[in-house]
Amino acid sequence: MVKYIIALVFMLSAAIVASGILISARLRNTYKQECFSSLMYFETFYFTFGFYAIWGQVILVSLLSQLITGELMSRTSTFLTLLGTPFIFFTWLMLQRFVMELSGRDAHSKFIATYLLSFALLVTGIYFVFPVFSVVDPFTIMKYGFMVINFAYTVTAVIILLTGQVKKAMLRRTVLRQIAAGLLINMLLQNVILIFYQGNVYIAMVFILTYFIGGAFIPVYIRYKADLSRMITGSGSGYSLDELCRNYNISARERDIIHEICQGLSNQQIADKLFISLQTVKDHTSRIYDKTNCNSRTQLITMVKK
Repeated sequence: MVKYIIALVFMLSAAIVASGILISARLRNTYKQECFSSLMYFETFYFTFGFYAIWGQVILVSLLSQLITGELMSRTSTFLTLLGTPFIFFTWLMLQRFVMELSGRDAHSKFIATYLLSFALLVTGIYFVFPVFSVVDPFTIMKYGFMVINFAYTVTAVIILLTGQVKKAMLRRTVLRQIAAGLLINMLLQNVILIFYQGNVYIAMVFILTYFIGGAFIPVYIRYKADLSRMITGSGSGYSLDELCRNYNISARERDIIHEICQGLSNQQIADKLFISLQTVKDHTSRIYDKTNCNSRTQLITMVKK
């Protein structure tokens, strides 16, 4: 039974990874904003760490625990986590860069130097302070170390989002607040679950799902809930109707519908004018939104140059 649950959670994790990275890539390709490049790199490093350091531990314990000695198990567990350390380093670097760009700040070399120093201090503190409190088991140190780093950089990202320059921000203040709240809630859930984790496989699976769902939260939220019209207008990336059709593989019929939408016609008016059913108009409109990564008529109209 346990193996089936592990297999199911693994497949869900893989699906979440594919969705998160794909949506990030589409946002970057559609809006041509540097912040979405940082978001895509964040997703890549975040999920890579998840498979190396987190799923690696699960596979080690569930499949190899009866085949190798306890000492070798401990060393292998430590090695897997250390192997994932560079990925977690770049994960938090890309998150800080993303939220800075999203909130209207410039991420220059001074920011990178500050991040390098803060990360070095955090890691050094973890490995020197924890033994003082009789925490010497490598896995326990890494668990609480992850919680500390997770807390520190998530709170930093939240502060950046909440104190950004609203006029220069890529998204509206309300959206920035909601992204900040999502990051904070995800961090708290992960850390609380880890506090109660004492080797129980079911708690481990809950943590893994929380981790991977939390990683996909930002691109999914931006793609389906955020108003991106400011980003389109601010980037000056409006297309002529012909350019839009070429760039996003818009069919001839979809082109006709976009033209009528830009003229301010309702779905029923478009159906009457083009002699097609209302449902056909809705189906075409849905495909247009999917191809252009838009959530509304307003965003679609904004993408087309007047």
